[in-house]
Amino acid sequence: MSGPRILLWDLETSHNLAAVFRLYGEDYIPPDNLVQERYIICAAWKWFGEKGGIQTVSVLDDHGRYKTTPHDDRHVVRTLYTVLSQADVIVAHNGDSYDFPFFNGRAIYQGLPKLPPIKSVDTKKVAKRHFLFNANSLDYLGQFLKLGRKISTPKGLWMRVLNGDAKAIETMVRYNKGDIRLLEKVFKKFLPFVADAIGRDTPGCPRCGSRKVQSRGVHRAVARVYTRYQCQACAGWFRGDVLRGQGPKMRLVA
Repeated sequence: MSGPRILLWDLETSHNLAAVFRLYGEDYIPPDNLVQERYIICAAWKWFGEKGGIQTVSVLDDHGRYKTTPHDDRHVVRTLYTVLSQADVIVAHNGDSYDFPFFNGRAIYQGLPKLPPIKSVDTKKVAKRHFLFNANSLDYLGQFLKLGRKISTPKGLWMRVLNGDAKAIETMVRYNKGDIRLLEKVFKKFLPFVADAIGRDTPGCPRCGSRKVQSRGVHRAVARVYTRYQCQACAGWFRGDVLRGQGPKMRLVA
């Protein structure tokens, strides 16, 4: 397999800590009432199709800083920044709406420059665009597609993390890794539907890179006719070169 490096990733983030007058109603909470900004507790990632398992980073890994400032995510953000910088494609569930914007906010706060352009696959968006499931959460998709489900978390876990409980953070890291395992399974299931975001300029399948492809008729565009293929590894469809006599040669595209 060859082509872009695909990174599966996920964040776990904390609550904001704010001063409020009451626990009910819809009172506006002004920014001045923020006692502590939300931050990234931990992150997990895995390189799709490459050797190596799930890797993680958490606020616990910055040992000296954690003892004095347990809510400082500088080490987490800088580590994840380095990892993301190596990716050609990033994959997350609800990543376009939450994980990536949240990370960008923490990165600019921690003084890091803008990341280079990275293609993104949001599996929640894929589910909404191509299917009509009853729900699009990662947990629901995992159960409905018989791939597994998210790890349950004990009551009060996020509050214990907010209070700096090291064991609670370790539990959060395990929960984070579980999300990556399930995300990878859902992403594999969705591979035939995400070619536009991935794309490979190589012989073989533009999604997974497999050379096990079969010619399946033609694809007729407005002005040209292309050879049509189906990948026998991920079941995705793609088109190849323009047929002889129909125009100039074109590289493999999804």
